[in-house]
Amino acid sequence: MTATHPTRPRRTVRTLCAAVAVVVSATPAYANPAPSGVEPRGTWTTSQLTETDAHAFAVTRPDAHTTWAAGIRSEREGERYPRTVPTLWERDDRTGGHWKPLPTASLPGSYDVRFNDVDASSPRNALVVSDYVQEAGGIITQRWDGRAWKTATAPVPAQTMTAGFLSVDARDARDAWAAGWSSVPDPEHVVKVVGELQHWDGKRWTPAVLPDVGEGPGGNWTLSGVTARAHDDVWAVGEAFNEAWSRPVLLHYDGTAWRKAPAPDLGAERVRLNGVASGPHGEAWAVGRAKAPGAAARGLVLRLSGGTWTEVPLPRGVAPLRSVTVSGGHPVVLAEGGGPVAPKALERTGSTWKSLNLHATGGAEFAAVDIAARGRTFDVAGKFPGPDTDPVGPAVVVTSRR
Repeated sequence: MTATHPTRPRRTVRTLCAAVAVVVSATPAYANPAPSGVEPRGTWTTSQLTETDAHAFAVTRPDAHTTWAAGIRSEREGERYPRTVPTLWERDDRTGGHWKPLPTASLPGSYDVRFNDVDASSPRNALVVSDYVQEAGGIITQRWDGRAWKTATAPVPAQTMTAGFLSVDARDARDAWAAGWSSVPDPEHVVKVVGELQHWDGKRWTPAVLPDVGEGPGGNWTLSGVTARAHDDVWAVGEAFNEAWSRPVLLHYDGTAWRKAPAPDLGAERVRLNGVASGPHGEAWAVGRAKAPGAAARGLVLRLSGGTWTEVPLPRGVAPLRSVTVSGGHPVVLAEGGGPVAPKALERTGSTWKSLNLHATGGAEFAAVDIAARGRTFDVAGKFPGPDTDPVGPAVVVTSRR
């Protein structure tokens, strides 16, 4: 029997959304007219993944001309309530840029899972991570070796109720990390949520021995993002939380053990880290949200330099941040949108944040969830709301080449 998910922690790095998924892209202006069928640089183009109800949670580029988007789609069976199917979509810019489902390893229809994240280090190495399935005995993942997708099940703690990986970083075929959560029975609080972090060695997943970072009543905590700068230099981020507060979690692996790293003092704010990315010069960037009592939630950026994390100020009014990537050595952060507020993509050069003028055809209702970069090409996954009669619509990606 497939496990239900009543206690899934809030998705952070690439927030899981019950609404239309979208992908957007952008590129800087050409010195000469663009070739036929190619969008001018610096513009964002919106492409719909599917005609049916769907969600896109993550994007990656295995090479310069191919984009993959991971998520779920709905399949209607007559008058029955539609079932959801984990799906990986592919778009090849050389063949018109149309999206199509990419065949992955077959999964039983009883598996109630999503494809939560996808990462490719090359056209011959990629990982897709998903959720816990009781009958499978662990968390479902799939690995691409350049020829075929194969399923690999990651182990979970005894008595696991729900679990899943929310983030994966595939450094190479024998070195990858996945981060997420497990919920297990707790004698004092019915259920306890704990961070889940595992290593892929090319053959199997191995759970990491983690420090106990839970704080206060319940001791709940989860991990939302992971980035591996080297085999002995890995960072994972998330939050420790209960109903009254949340605090950032920063974990570091030095090749021997995982240890908790101190976070900067952010006062009495509720803080959650949603994603992390590595830079080329030893730095790393973590993003999320912070909320002071009586104030609106705001975007948060932390920078690792010289072994210390410090807050980097954002322009006033930037909404909570969903995701972060690095392009040309510069961090690029993605602020959520939705309703009357349009999402933003901001790039930091030196000490200045510059808007990349993110625009998705369809208006400010676009809610962004993930950004990925390959060179100066950016892909953003998100959603538009569907009609009132059916609030879930088709998935979309927005792309830009600069």
